[in-house]
Amino acid sequence: MSTQLKNVLLIGAGGKLGPHILSALSQEPSFNLTILSRASSASVFPPNIKIQRISDTYPESELLEAFKGQDAIVSAIATSSAEIQKKFIDIAAKVGVKRFIPSEFGSDVENEKAMGLLPQYFKGKRDTVDYLKPKESDGLTWTAFVTGPFFDLAMKIGYLGIDTNNQKATLYNNGSVPFSTTTLSTIGLAVKSALLIPEQTASKYLYISSFTVSQKQILAAFEKASGKTWDVSYADAEEDKKEGFAKMAKGDFSGAAHIIRYINLNEGHGGDFGLYREGANELLGLKEESLDEVVAGIVKG
Repeated sequence: MSTQLKNVLLIGAGGKLGPHILSALSQEPSFNLTILSRASSASVFPPNIKIQRISDTYPESELLEAFKGQDAIVSAIATSSAEIQKKFIDIAAKVGVKRFIPSEFGSDVENEKAMGLLPQYFKGKRDTVDYLKPKESDGLTWTAFVTGPFFDLAMKIGYLGIDTNNQKATLYNNGSVPFSTTTLSTIGLAVKSALLIPEQTASKYLYISSFTVSQKQILAAFEKASGKTWDVSYADAEEDKKEGFAKMAKGDFSGAAHIIRYINLNEGHGGDFGLYREGANELLGLKEESLDEVVAGIVKG
């Protein structure tokens, strides 16, 4: 492999995580960055970034043209569209792309207990990495990231039981189980750093986190930052999990959020992956973050 990945194509720059990856990559002067954007997309991007428009169906001829000359492709597409990445991978290998970063960010899909609870959600992610592995013989390597929940996004939508809009908290099983979580901006920096050291990050899962905390610790940080005592209630994680399964059985896939919450907030399901995986923060040069400082920033808006 060349010691430098210079030409980088980003897919999914307009999503929830994509803008943060875009911000990190666009600030690296050694990259020639291009955004691949669907023709129907209304997303607005910085004027100094090259935009490659493509038909919504991602036709092979247009992908071939877009992927030619690229050293690395970063995918930040939605999990619901994970299957299309196999098409991306085939074409990337065909035209000589050296690195593919799949949209793998989130829970540890290598954890069998987590996979057993939610194969509908996680299998597509793991299948994508499994599909990438044989392509290494074609010169296409990969890097996948395990990040835990996106911390700032989770706080914004109240996903982890912390309702920042109403200053309320729902603690599951007393809220004392630690889990790993990463801010959106740190994920962006991790992607950039991995591309800058391609040999050390080739064909690996990289486990990163901003911090490992419990619901109680997060609540305390928000109470400190807001100067107020929040309303607190308690819930049974097992009952929350059952509710998630019941929703999914009726075709309501919002139930998956309940299951992922259970995975993160209960021991043994990979929520605290630092217990059994070597972290990549040091390898990627990610600075230690302070929960209090991150929370203070959220409170200040």
